[in-house]
Amino acid sequence: MANNLMDYLPDYYNGIYEMEAIMHAQGGVLDRAESEQLRLLLNQFVTQTDAKGIAVFEDQVGIKPASGDTLQMRQNKVLMRLLPPRPITIRYMRELFVTLKIPATIRVDYPKRDAIVEAKSAEITSKQIDNVKYLLNIYLPANMVYEIRVALNEVQITNNIKIGAGIWSRADVTVQANLSQIKN
Repeated sequence: MANNLMDYLPDYYNGIYEMEAIMHAQGGVLDRAESEQLRLLLNQFVTQTDAKGIAVFEDQVGIKPASGDTLQMRQNKVLMRLLPPRPITIRYMRELFVTLKIPATIRVDYPKRDAIVEAKSAEITSKQIDNVKYLLNIYLPANMVYEIRVALNEVQITNNIKIGAGIWSRADVTVQANLSQIKN
């Protein structure tokens, strides 16, 4: 028990059963109140919330959580909606990916006005891809397009030939198989 109230009483109450019982009961109530107060404080911060706290944030920004979403996924969705306005740069987008724990890289092909996001299928989930799509739809300028390229597993056939498959999305999903000669 964190709140041992007997420590704050004068010594002449030591050994008195009634006073020990009262202090024990009140200490338990104070422990629960203290933990509730701490939880209330933590629920003021999106990344520290529990299920009740994130539900309040979701209600404020108008998000309906999916049944399979984890607490962290729900927190990330709220964070994406509450991000403060900031100049959109490639560095900022990379920082967002790191903050939201999205295992992907982003680069820009400036002459084509194309943002290219690349990830490996073993590392990224479909929910994270949805988060990437949301970020790019919100933050990219209207004159830019984006591609999301997800590389499937690579298979080493011999010492010098590697076969890999990948999908990427522009307006629709396409599949590409790459055969490349590895030079030793």
